Amino acid sequence: MRDDDKILVFLSRPNPYIDNQQIFIEKLRDKLKESCLETITLQADNYDLTESINYLKGMIRQCYGIIVVGFKQIYIEKGFKKKGGIEQPEFFDSKEVDVSGQSLTSPFCHIEGTIGLLNDLPLLIMNEKGVREEGIIRGGRFCVKTCDFDISHINEFWEDVTVSRQISVWIGKVMDYYLFLNIKRS
Repeated sequence: MRDDDKILVFLSRPNPYIDNQQIFIEKLRDKLKESCLETITLQADNYDLTESINYLKGMIRQCYGIIVVGFKQIYIEKGFKKKGGIEQPEFFDSKEVDVSGQSLTSPFCHIEGTIGLLNDLPLLIMNEKGVREEGIIRGGRFCVKTCDFDISHINEFWEDVTVSRQISVWIGKVMDYYLFLNIKRS
């Protein structure tokens, strides 16, 4: 790999709406540049319901990894999941749950992360503290998930040794995938 070569990774995140979210993204990009990784993202103004999924799939196919940053996007002051639901053995998880005071990230993080998984891309999940952990944000064996970050103390997150190791593990998976797909046979 030449010094000017960049390995593309897809960055899925809600559009920033506060300075610290943008600073977080810039710090992430700086960290990735150290390993010759460059992010691409589908911008909010690129989303046209009829065209966006095919365009998004094409963008993700160019990539060797995917990162989902779960910034708080939606705040639920008072709400319920499965309103009126009661415990019933014939239904899975049917009981009503109070979700008041919780936050959600953008639904596009779940969509984009899933498309990345369907393309066998190494997945890194970085979740803001307080974002409800469901869907792709929950993580699992299929991904590397960092410790949650506090958007008010992002420097502490980036200086954390455990976070650095978690990101390094994911970068290693991206590099392995890149080499596997691009190795030249003599």
